[in-house]
Amino acid sequence: MAAFNSDGKVVAVGDQVTILGGASVVTGTGPLATVTVLPLLSTSTISVVANDCGSVDNPSDATHPAQNRNGGFFGAGDRVSVPGTVTAVSGSGNTATLTVTLGTSGGSVTVPAGSVKSAQFNG
Repeated sequence: MAAFNSDGKVVAVGDQVTILGGASVVTGTGPLATVTVLPLLSTSTISVVANDCGSVDNPSDATHPAQNRNGGFFGAGDRVSVPGTVTAVSGSGNTATLTVTLGTSGGSVTVPAGSVKSAQFNG
């Protein structure tokens, strides 16, 4: 059985995906701030740098210290999207574990398949 993304579509190694979630903690400021993200369908968080994330743009202030990949600011509580490439798949369904290499920093995280949207659909 295959791994399925948040839209119920197959996701496989090599696919471009976007991890969907919420920023729960932001440590530091600017584009290299550390952001703890809680992906959809997950009880485990991932850690990324701020410029790995897309988010709504807010004013730069104490509540929104992290700078996203487009230069806008966000903070804890904001929804974020984190693009990357699937490098491994373990399991099946929307709870399959995906290993994703992040597009900006090159870091690697693991998330449930149901927490991603696919940038491409193979099949």
